[in-house]
Amino acid sequence: MGLVCWQCGESLKEIPRPFTRLEQCRHCHADLHVCVMCRFYNPRMSDKCDHELAERAREFEIANFCQYYKPKPDAFNPTTRSTAYDAMQKLQSLFGEEESDTSDAKKTPLSKDDLEEAKKRFDDLFKSD
Repeated sequence: MGLVCWQCGESLKEIPRPFTRLEQCRHCHADLHVCVMCRFYNPRMSDKCDHELAERAREFEIANFCQYYKPKPDAFNPTTRSTAYDAMQKLQSLFGEEESDTSDAKKTPLSKDDLEEAKKRFDDLFKSD
């Protein structure tokens, strides 16, 4: 099994190694240089890290500067996906989008009618009765 995104499970074979601090998944745009994707990440430890020299992180799903970062292939766990990803999925289903693909390469420009329809649907959500 190759390296996959910790948040969505998408393959990361197209992204060169080592990951830069600001590297993101091309599918869901999650940061990749994060604690939860590191082989030293251990949620059972008080500081969540098994590396004895690593500085304590405050956020585990946001890009960091850790010099001991080593990505692990099994970081994705569909039962513990981030709440942000789940919220994005629910929002997309609300507006009738079937896939969670957010990559720019597969997006098509919206027509004026599509934009007007989207605005109408948005306004309808917040209309006071």
